[in-house]
Amino acid sequence: MVSPHLRRYIRRFLTHRGRLLLGVAAIPVAAFLDIRLSLLVGDTLTRLRQGEDGTFLRGVFLLMLLIAGVQGVFRFLQRWWIVGVSRRFEVELKQDLFDKLTRLPLSFHARSRSGDVVTRLTSDVENVRMLLGPGSMYVLSACFLVPGALFVLFRISPAVTVAMALPLISVAFVMRALTPRLHRASTAVQESLADVGHRAQESFAGIRVVKGYGLADHECADFEAISRANRGHQIQMARVRGLMHAAINLAFEMAFLPILFVGGWAMIDRSIAVGDLFKFIDLGFKVFWPVIALGWIAGLYPRAAVSAERMNELLDADLEIHDPAEPVPLSPVSGELRLRGVGFTYDDAPRPALEDVNVTIPAGTTLGVVGPTGAGKSTLLNLLGRLSDARGDLRLDGVSLRELSLSTVRGSMAYVPQDSFLFSDTYRANLEFGADGPLDDERICELIELAGMTDEVARFPDGLEQIIGERGVTLSGGQRQRTCIARALAKDPRILILDDALSAVDTETEAKLLSALRRAGTGRTVVLAAHRLQTVRDAEQIVVLREGRVEAQGTHDELLERSPWYRETWDRQRMLQELEELA
Repeated sequence: MVSPHLRRYIRRFLTHRGRLLLGVAAIPVAAFLDIRLSLLVGDTLTRLRQGEDGTFLRGVFLLMLLIAGVQGVFRFLQRWWIVGVSRRFEVELKQDLFDKLTRLPLSFHARSRSGDVVTRLTSDVENVRMLLGPGSMYVLSACFLVPGALFVLFRISPAVTVAMALPLISVAFVMRALTPRLHRASTAVQESLADVGHRAQESFAGIRVVKGYGLADHECADFEAISRANRGHQIQMARVRGLMHAAINLAFEMAFLPILFVGGWAMIDRSIAVGDLFKFIDLGFKVFWPVIALGWIAGLYPRAAVSAERMNELLDADLEIHDPAEPVPLSPVSGELRLRGVGFTYDDAPRPALEDVNVTIPAGTTLGVVGPTGAGKSTLLNLLGRLSDARGDLRLDGVSLRELSLSTVRGSMAYVPQDSFLFSDTYRANLEFGADGPLDDERICELIELAGMTDEVARFPDGLEQIIGERGVTLSGGQRQRTCIARALAKDPRILILDDALSAVDTETEAKLLSALRRAGTGRTVVLAAHRLQTVRDAEQIVVLREGRVEAQGTHDELLERSPWYRETWDRQRMLQELEELA
């Protein structure tokens, strides 16, 4: 019975029916020619045994070359079309999985391990591809070759054919007994592979922390433990597969005993010719190779079923955030944002992260968002781009975000997160990631000047083509933040969202950057969350968040009078800054 998890992939595989039909059509032709070649050699041996001269051998030799050549062409074609379709299927499936991953909400990625996700995108796809591509080809080859060969042999000697076929039946019972064990072992292997990938990815991504804490040996020990667990699961699966392969090989060897004994006595009694005995031996080999392939497929099937189930979990995951059926067109975007009664609660959180937030951000103005750690600043900024869906009413230019397409909402914004993520690519490529296409050198120079990175980039050995390493590991925290700001400005967004994006730079650099951003942000809506109040001092409006609620809002001077938390925090930060300057 076909696993229900595999059915969707089988249906998708069959959408390439044109090429598949061509490949399937080539299989019986190749099988027929394979059998015909054995019969030709056997008949030739019989004729020679009967005393005919060798004058006919030239014609037989040419016919054998012709049959072998045509058979080789059809073998190639069946692989070209069927295995070729499996490669197309692999590319399409990986693209679908990747597309789904990019559209899944942040909550999914927060609870998923990156190593497990990568395993689903690679080895799980490969397992299903191998089953549907090469696996189906081998099954179809067996379906044509085995019955055809047995039919020919049965006509020669029913007794020898039945004796040879008995080991084939035993193989079916062995595979039936071992398949459940192989399925359990395959599940454990795939899960442990995900553990290995996740641990390696985390260790390499956090290599600065690992080295900084001197925990390289500890990480190696942990990775070794996980690898040993994976090895144990792999060995267990190898045992089961070994038993299956041993049983198949035993059946293969046992099948030739009746051929030699029964067929040998029949040849001595002259009930069959020497050429007929050759046909049994040669076709016996050709029959059992597909049976061995079926054993390989029996071992692959449980792994493919587990992989299909894991991929289905990903493909069937709820997007949570959907485009409306009929999005409201909004062009051009001016950048006004209005929040009324906005709230949000994380999964399994004891209390809302935001509750009853009411803020209006006129187009072209700057909103500062401040508050203690955990007040909900980052959550609020995520809601503006519908990275999560909020309760209440959140509007862009008077239209609810739920009525706009995600491309409209996010296409009008550029977001600089707290973690300052950069790609393992060139510095130029990281800047161009935020733009619609390649940027000329003049524009890039303008961006890095705005971000205060001109001197640093000039010191790169390869300039703009410098590879900056995994997550920008070759750059300092401040350099990564400034590069992320330049990348956001490369998009030329109507709305610029900065989530504490200046926390890693000193106050002097911060002042220069803020001045540059004000020049570059003329006419642009800017939402700026920060821990340092100096960062948002010049904003037209500042919101103070405390425990997910708006405690106060107004200008800097107004909040010094209205908000005790704002006034105390401002005084404390100014005193610390003065002490740092004196030191």
